[in-house]
Amino acid sequence: MLALHAPIFHSYKGQVPETLSALGGTSVYSTPTQVNGAPGTLSAYSFTRQTAAELSAALTARLKLPPVPRGTTGFLTYQADNRVQRILVLPSADNTDACVVLLFDQSVGDTQRAAKAEATWPNGLGAMPGTPRFSASCDNTRTTFVTAETHGTPEDAAESAAAVLRAQGWKETPASTPTFRLFSERNRFCAVFASRDPKTGETTLSIIQRNGSR
Repeated sequence: MLALHAPIFHSYKGQVPETLSALGGTSVYSTPTQVNGAPGTLSAYSFTRQTAAELSAALTARLKLPPVPRGTTGFLTYQADNRVQRILVLPSADNTDACVVLLFDQSVGDTQRAAKAEATWPNGLGAMPGTPRFSASCDNTRTTFVTAETHGTPEDAAESAAAVLRAQGWKETPASTPTFRLFSERNRFCAVFASRDPKTGETTLSIIQRNGSR
């Protein structure tokens, strides 16, 4: 299971956080961050009795959003009250009935300004496969998140990213699967998840890395 721990620097209310709490989520992480280079907030919620597919279906129904096909991952985007909230549901690495939700919150104005800038690979991730489409970074907690589009199968994309991490000295954990790879290196943590978009045929690679306390 993805474990995320960090000080809570900022909290806010809104329909998405309230919906996540109502569905059984526990807030474990909330901090100011840079979303595609513009100010925003990253929060994480832990779910222990629902799979990623079950939770995605419940979220899309409650928020009246298009459904996410089974076996894939992608952002659910909810906009209200001059805020844009992107929701990413990540499955458990050990195939248990558990998952983690990453919630990226940003004003509409900041989202529009960030959309004009070209996304790049954040510093410290190395030459990962694919073209970056979305990134978020937080200096306070030394956490980086990025998604990229790449050709080939999800298994190939995850293995390519894993090879980069291994070359940098990361050690893979036994909880890894062909499309969900977990790594550690001293007080650093990194998770890699890959899935195919059934509409475009492209593979989406998602990476979250935390470099421990300063």
